Amino acid sequence: MRSSRVEHRGYGLGGAKKALSMKIATLLDQFRLSSDPVRQQAMVDAYIPILRPILIPACGYYLFVTWEHSQTQTGFMLAVFSFISMTTAFSFYLFHKLLTKNRTLSLARLEMHNLAMHLFMYLNLLSYLLVYNVQPRYIYFVLLAFIFAITGATTRTVMISVPLTLGTLYLFSTSLPSDLHAEYASIVVATAFASVSMTGLLRHAIIRQIDARLFADELTVKAQALADADMLTGIPNRRAVFEKIDHLIEQDTPFWLGIFDLDGFKGINDVYGHSMGDRLLRASVARAMEELSCEGGMIGRIGGDEFAAILPGGVTELQVRELAGRWIKAITAPYVIDNQSLSVGATAGFSHFPDMGTNSTQIYEQADFALYKGKARFRGQCIFFDATDSEEMKNTIAIERELREGNLEQELVLLFQPQYSPSKKRVISFEALARWHNPRLGLVSPNDFIRVAERSGFIQKVTAILFRKGLAELKKWPDDISLSFNLSARDISDQAFVLSLLAQIMKEEVSPSRLEFEITETAVMSDLATASTVLDRLRSSGCRVALDDFGSGYSSFEYLDQLPLDKVKIDRSFVRKVPHSIISREIVAAIIALCSKLNLRCVLEGVETQEEMAVLAGLEPDLIQGFLFGRPMSGEDAGQLIRDQQQSNANQTGLPIQSA
Repeated sequence: MRSSRVEHRGYGLGGAKKALSMKIATLLDQFRLSSDPVRQQAMVDAYIPILRPILIPACGYYLFVTWEHSQTQTGFMLAVFSFISMTTAFSFYLFHKLLTKNRTLSLARLEMHNLAMHLFMYLNLLSYLLVYNVQPRYIYFVLLAFIFAITGATTRTVMISVPLTLGTLYLFSTSLPSDLHAEYASIVVATAFASVSMTGLLRHAIIRQIDARLFADELTVKAQALADADMLTGIPNRRAVFEKIDHLIEQDTPFWLGIFDLDGFKGINDVYGHSMGDRLLRASVARAMEELSCEGGMIGRIGGDEFAAILPGGVTELQVRELAGRWIKAITAPYVIDNQSLSVGATAGFSHFPDMGTNSTQIYEQADFALYKGKARFRGQCIFFDATDSEEMKNTIAIERELREGNLEQELVLLFQPQYSPSKKRVISFEALARWHNPRLGLVSPNDFIRVAERSGFIQKVTAILFRKGLAELKKWPDDISLSFNLSARDISDQAFVLSLLAQIMKEEVSPSRLEFEITETAVMSDLATASTVLDRLRSSGCRVALDDFGSGYSSFEYLDQLPLDKVKIDRSFVRKVPHSIISREIVAAIIALCSKLNLRCVLEGVETQEEMAVLAGLEPDLIQGFLFGRPMSGEDAGQLIRDQQQSNANQTGLPIQSA
C-alpha cells in the first residue's frame, strides 16, 4: 500500500511537472512570432480592430495633457512636456491613419508601431515623474501596465512593455518609506499577475478566433477546389474553365480556346458499362495532360466526353495545330482496360480571343461551331473558326433560337414521297420528309435545321413531333402501304429514345411491320456498336431498317455485314449517271444483284426522267423513288394518290406526278 501511494504521488508530481513544462513551452511559443505568413497576417487582421478604436481617444487625451501642461508649466519645462505629449498625440493620429489605409501591414511592422505607442505613453509619465516626483501619480504605471496588456499586438510586445512599466514603478517606490515601498511592491506583483492574466485571456480568445478563421478559410479553399474540380477526372470543371476564360478576357490577355469531343465514347458506356467508360475518360485525360507542353495552358472537362483547352495567345496557330494533333493522336491510340482493347476518336475546334470574339459566350460558341463542323466533315482533325464561318454561325444561332422558342408542334410538317414498285406497278410505301416553316425565318431547309437540331440537342424533340404526325397519317392509309422514317445519329445513339418511339407505335396500334427506319452512314459511323444494338431492337420489334445513300461513303459495304438491314437505298449520284456512264450502270446493276442475293430490298433514289427509267428498267429494279413517280406531297395528297391508284389500271406504267 505504501509503495503504491509513493508511486501514485510520484506519478502526480511527474504529471504536474509535465503540465508546468507544457505551459512554459506554450508561453515561449507565443513569445516567438509565427513563421507562417498566413497566420501572421491573420493576427494583424485580428488586432487592427482592437488597436484602431483606441488611438483617436488616446490622441485626444494627450492633446488634453498638452493643454494641462500649458496651464501648469512655463518656460523650458513647458516646451519639453508639450513636445513629448504633442508628439505622442500626433504619432497616435498617424498610427490610426496607417491602420485605416494599410490593411496588409506585416506583423513585425505592427509590433514595431505598437512598441512605439507604448514607449510614447511611458515617456510621458516618466518625464513628468522625473521632474515632479509626485507619489499619487505612481498609480499611473499600473494603468499603463493594464493598457499595455490589452493593446499588446504580440506576447513579445507585452513582455517588453509591462515589465518595463512595473520595473520603473518599483524603482520609484524604493525612495519611499519601507511600509509604502512594501505596499507598492505588492501592487507591482499583483499588477504583473493581473496583466499576464488579461494578456492570456485576450490572446487566447483572439488566437481561437484566428484558428477558427484560418480553419474556415482552409475549408473555403478546399470547397472552392472541389467546386472547381471535375469529380471524375480531377481536372478543372466547366465552372473553372469559364472563370479562367472570363479572367483572361477581363485582363485583355489573348488566348486560344479549344473544345475536344470523343467519338464513340457513348457506345463504350452502353456496351461495357459506365465504370469502364469512366476509366477510359480518366485514361484519355492522363494522356492529354502528358502532351500539355504549353506553359500556362489548361485542360478542363466541360461535360460528358467534351473537354476544353485554354492556351496562351502567344502560341501560334501552327503550334496550336501541332499540339492539338498530338492530343488527338494520344487520345485515339488504343486503350487496354481489364484486358479489353478500347478505342475512341477525337475531334477539336478552336477559336481565338480577341481575333475572333470579344466575350466568353462568343469565343465558346465559335470553338463549338468549329468542333461541330469538324465532326460533320473532318472527323479526327483540328478545325479553326475563321471569318468565313461567321455568316453560317449567325444563321445557325438564329435557327437554334427558333428551335428553342418556336411552336414546333404547329410549324413542323411532313411531306411524303412515294416509293414505286415497277413489278407491282403501284406505290407501296412513302418516305416521310421533314419541313419547317417558321414565322420569322420562313421556310428553313431540312439540311439546315436538322443539322442545327442535332448540334444543339433538339433533334429528339423534332423527331418525336414528326414521328407522331407520321403515325397519324399512316393510320389513314391501307394496311399494305408502309412509311419510311429517318432517324438521326443522336436518335439511334439513345436506346431510351428509340424505345419511346416503339411505345408510340404500340399506343397508336399500328403494325410495326408498316414502319421502316432509315439511317445514313454518317449516323452510324461514330458509334457502330451502339447503332447495331439499337437497330437490332427495332427489327426484333417488327420494324424494318433501311440504309440510305448507299455508295456515297467509304464503308457502305462493311455496313451490309455489320448492321441488321432490310433495305438499301442506292444514292442518287449513281442513278443520275446511269444514262451516260457504263461504269455507273454496272455499279447499280451489281448493287441490285447483291441486294437480291442478300435478300435485301433495293431502292433507286433520284429517278427523274423517262430516259433514266428506260435504262434502269433493264436492270429490273425493286423500288423507284424520284420525281418521275411523285414529288414530296402533303398527307392529304398522298391519301388521294393511294385512292387513285386503287382505281387505276393495274397495267399502267406510270403514275401522274403529284405535288404538294
